[in-house]
Amino acid sequence: MKLSWVIIPLALILSALAACGAGSDDSDEPTQEPSSTATPGPASVEDLAHSVVQILALDDAGDAVWTGSGTFISGDGMILTNGHVVDDRTGEYAVLGVAVTTATDEAPEVGYFAEILAVDYALDLAVIGLSETVDGGAVTDEFPFIPLGDSDEVEIGEEVRILGYPGIGGETITLTSGAVSGFTSERSVGNRAWIKTDATIAGGNSGGLAVNAAGEIVGVPTLAGSGAETDPTDCRRIQDTNGDNVLDESDTCVPLGGFINGLRPVNLALDLIEAAQSGEEYVSPYYDEAGIAATPSGGYDVSAVTVTGVYFSPDVTEDDEPTEIVPAFPSGSVQVCGFWEYTGMQDGMTWDAIWYTDGEQQDEASFIGETWVGGEEGSWWVCIVDEENGLADGLYELIISVEAEPVGSEAVYVDDGHDVVQVEIENETESEICGVWASPEGAQNWGFGEDLGQFGSIPPGESSTIEIPTGTYDIAADDCNGNAVHEEYGVEIDSDGVYTLTGN
Repeated sequence: MKLSWVIIPLALILSALAACGAGSDDSDEPTQEPSSTATPGPASVEDLAHSVVQILALDDAGDAVWTGSGTFISGDGMILTNGHVVDDRTGEYAVLGVAVTTATDEAPEVGYFAEILAVDYALDLAVIGLSETVDGGAVTDEFPFIPLGDSDEVEIGEEVRILGYPGIGGETITLTSGAVSGFTSERSVGNRAWIKTDATIAGGNSGGLAVNAAGEIVGVPTLAGSGAETDPTDCRRIQDTNGDNVLDESDTCVPLGGFINGLRPVNLALDLIEAAQSGEEYVSPYYDEAGIAATPSGGYDVSAVTVTGVYFSPDVTEDDEPTEIVPAFPSGSVQVCGFWEYTGMQDGMTWDAIWYTDGEQQDEASFIGETWVGGEEGSWWVCIVDEENGLADGLYELIISVEAEPVGSEAVYVDDGHDVVQVEIENETESEICGVWASPEGAQNWGFGEDLGQFGSIPPGESSTIEIPTGTYDIAADDCNGNAVHEEYGVEIDSDGVYTLTGN
């Protein structure tokens, strides 16, 4: 069995999409780099390592509550890191300690305290500055720093080096190398919400350094689903693995995070850096001036969250609407964008949008452990893209979760030969049918069944005609009390015809 979702008429979804508000206007990005009297050195591994620090959230007793990494971006001690590494909204730590790398084969010691200069929890980016030495003295040292690169110039296949303090497997700084494997697109950020890499990013590496071949910062390594309370081997129950049509703790936990390798592009940090340099208050363009509050006591109420449909388009308009809603994509398509309508969301919630191809999770395209900034209701989109080679043929499934609880999914073919045909759904059961699902074989969940949800109900002995791409489907139907009355797997639909609900 597969997990089913609420059926919403297609007409309502199209109407809601048409009414979707435009996204925020992009402002000119600052080009100013951190100023300093020091001169960045060559991009040797040793020089890079000396610019990377360990950040420790310390309690009143001086013990580390959690650790992360950061990078000097100015000679006077300004550090770029992740927002979750320095998150002070819940009062879990007393002060931020900073340990400077003096030798690559030795564990660093905390020598300074730091304060937050600018933070954006939506982007999970922050800039902190050294405020004093651990003995209360003024910070007078000059620190080796890394110049900012242009993350918009990064391309697939380019080498990246990642340095940080992993938090596991030792206390010394760690270097990993890899290549840029892709990018992700998201409504709130744009075409380069993330740079994906095949280089390993372990827990404490979050907030550390990702440099190009020239030794310039191009991204901030960010552990998916990261945070003070996140297990580095985080997982989600996103498949009905025991076949009881319910997602709960009886289902297999699918590992996520830990080593989901994403870099926040450094260009997204330019406004934070400028605010930190000028001493002005930073206001995120991704949420209102109230910011994102701490998680409510007892957590968020996910029961109020409703996702009313997932639909696919080859592209996105400037107003964040689909260019067209399509039932299937041809071979060679370079992009598939998934759209959904939502209500009951709260800014600050954690959400995932996970892409699968033929059942295999696509880490480089998925959004995992994101901070929600889209408000209570509206529409959202994410895209899976491969402009260089085109997307591989297969069945693409998008699963959406909020606070680790799945709230919707849908699947679509990317392959030639999936013509749209008309199928008459004939009800020969003794029940009035109020829900019908047709899920492509191989999808993990039933989805919304939007193609079959255009009618309100089918009384016994009556029928309704729908349009659907050709393919092999699993088909299910419920009566108006939500009871399952029909279920059949592996149904071949290759032409116009009649499908009969028999109540098997």
